[in-house]
Amino acid sequence: MTRYFLPLFFALFLMVMAPVQASELEVVQSTTFDAETIVKGYTLESHDGLMRLGIRPETLNVSTRVDLKTLDSTIMADTLSSFADQPDDDVTERVLLGDIYLFDILNKSSYDGSDFFFLEIKYPEEEQEDDRLHGRRKIFFYNAVSAEWEELPSTDSPENGSVRALIHLPYARLAIFEDQVPETGEASWYAYKECNCAASPDYPKGTYLLVTNADDSTKSVTVVVNDYGPDRSVHPDRIIDLDVVAFEQLAPLSLGLIDVTVQLLQ
Repeated sequence: MTRYFLPLFFALFLMVMAPVQASELEVVQSTTFDAETIVKGYTLESHDGLMRLGIRPETLNVSTRVDLKTLDSTIMADTLSSFADQPDDDVTERVLLGDIYLFDILNKSSYDGSDFFFLEIKYPEEEQEDDRLHGRRKIFFYNAVSAEWEELPSTDSPENGSVRALIHLPYARLAIFEDQVPETGEASWYAYKECNCAASPDYPKGTYLLVTNADDSTKSVTVVVNDYGPDRSVHPDRIIDLDVVAFEQLAPLSLGLIDVTVQLLQ
């Protein structure tokens, strides 16, 4: 059963400020858990099909209605400017992906907190293939007490196009946030293993990257990340350090630093 809800005062406010329909801001999927459903367990799905809430058998104790809402991000726009745990540097940007979701176990006495709920939020449809590292996508929940978005321990699954997490709360507002890393910046070189390899502060070991000279797009090299660095707190403009062999394919070593673009390959 699908129903649409928006407080009257907010609806009147929107009529004055913008011609936006209530259903465009908040859509609710409601499911009633009776004794039979509690025993079997059930998975709720948001109206857009991007968010799932899995409730395992006998996680709930007594009958209750469970709401799963899809919220337009404008409803909570004032909360998106601050986070409980910002990226460690001033270069990486944390952004909201898609809508915000809210689930609510209306009869709070039906849940004693001894078991968890399973969450899965799929990536929103993207206009083009995303070359950034998907492992930087995480589920956050909004803590109304601290008035901050806080990270849930979650697993990014690029093969499924979703992020998954567990939660022990009967009510939560949830969303995917992504830490976007810079793709242009400075590169230096080091003498290490004399290979097409690199040190990166953004991508894990084993990642393949295409590095291109920003001033001469005909000069590129494919490298594999085999080390961590440079330290952004010391070198905020450097996005990669190339092994001497890789650097020489882009520019003379005597330059020391060059501007490059970095693209994720694998």
